[in-house]
Amino acid sequence: MTWTQVKMHSLPHAILHIDADAFFASCEQALHPEYKGKPVVTGKERGIVSAASYEAKAKGISRGVPLRDVKKICPEAIIVASDYETYGLFSKRLFAIMKRFSNIVEEYGIDEGFIDITGLRKPLGMSYQDIARTMKATIEQELGITVSVGLAATKSLAKIASKMNKPSGFTYIPNRKAAEMLSVMPIDNVWGVGPNTAAYMRQMGIETVSAFMNMPWEIVQQNFTKPHQQIWHELNGFKVYKVIKEEKQRYMSISKTRTFTPASKKKNIVLGQLLKNLENACIKARRHGLLARKMTVFLKTQDFGVQALDVCLTRASAYPNDMTPLVKDIFAQLFEKGVMYRATGVVLADLQEDMCVQADMFESPVALMKMQRVYEAVDKVAKQFGKHALHLAGALPAHASQHSGSRGNIAYRKRHLLPGETKRRRLAVPVLAGGVK
Repeated sequence: MTWTQVKMHSLPHAILHIDADAFFASCEQALHPEYKGKPVVTGKERGIVSAASYEAKAKGISRGVPLRDVKKICPEAIIVASDYETYGLFSKRLFAIMKRFSNIVEEYGIDEGFIDITGLRKPLGMSYQDIARTMKATIEQELGITVSVGLAATKSLAKIASKMNKPSGFTYIPNRKAAEMLSVMPIDNVWGVGPNTAAYMRQMGIETVSAFMNMPWEIVQQNFTKPHQQIWHELNGFKVYKVIKEEKQRYMSISKTRTFTPASKKKNIVLGQLLKNLENACIKARRHGLLARKMTVFLKTQDFGVQALDVCLTRASAYPNDMTPLVKDIFAQLFEKGVMYRATGVVLADLQEDMCVQADMFESPVALMKMQRVYEAVDKVAKQFGKHALHLAGALPAHASQHSGSRGNIAYRKRHLLPGETKRRRLAVPVLAGGVK
């Protein structure tokens, strides 16, 4: 099948792209009904805007603006600390709703995903457009946030469509009308076309998406590399990029870093943050059945200076208890008394599949077996009661309180139980403040 044959059909494939609108700020508005319709800004703990609601954007507030300027631009702005745990739970619920409609869902980001609904009209008893609208309405009703949805024959067109009528928009781009609908859209709005490629295209006289779409294939072959040839096919309705539902399994490395607030020069607090990063990296490694042979540890100062050291492990591992002594040794070498630190990080590298862990010549096989059983139990508890239900004692300062200090406050998730939760058990999915769904 050639691309011209595909273009003869309005929708040979049906791909949805769902993109949450001002996701972090929308989550805050969902948790706080009194924030609805008001300018909301997250990032109080960092001193800059992490996310802004559409009401705040309308006042001229954008991501990265220093908070000291926010009140000058918009005195009535509501500034809150970021609550990433809660945002993550909203994200899980968002994708759970998508998977009710199709089993082919790609989690492209925390707040956006692709869904392949090809062939589901008859099983669901709806047209593709009705499936899209129903999915959108379900998300908005159950989560209390708005999403924008794009429907098209390819991922590239669907992603463009979801941006065309934000916020809370739905756009359908049939192949027959794609060139007409994209006749005035700048070429750099296309997913995969970066600033350098866009500049190159403009030198060739390609200013809009439709101008690129209407180029003869022979000219595209002569002037563009394979990735941009694929984009040309996608824009013309030929499905090149599949919706990938499998979570990424192959990793070259696993990195976990976290900026904490307020910045600190206290040794136990900085070390606690570092050990929490180690635990998070190991949790991800175990989830994907991977072991690390190398590890990098780094500290970032308040003035953004970075100090780091690498170490090779005597045995491939994904257990924090194995690595904690090494991390503490590196920390002792890197940490400087009186210096203010704002972030720590751990990178696990030289990864291999966890086929069989073999003890080194100085290690007891029985002790290794006990370690494996301990972390099997830790992972089981985490699955039932939430990540870090059990954690290293040294990481306790990192779990005690985030966003404390003169600029921040304790995030909503840390201060309140959601309906259906207890202090000993937190829900794995978010619910509306009005009741459990």
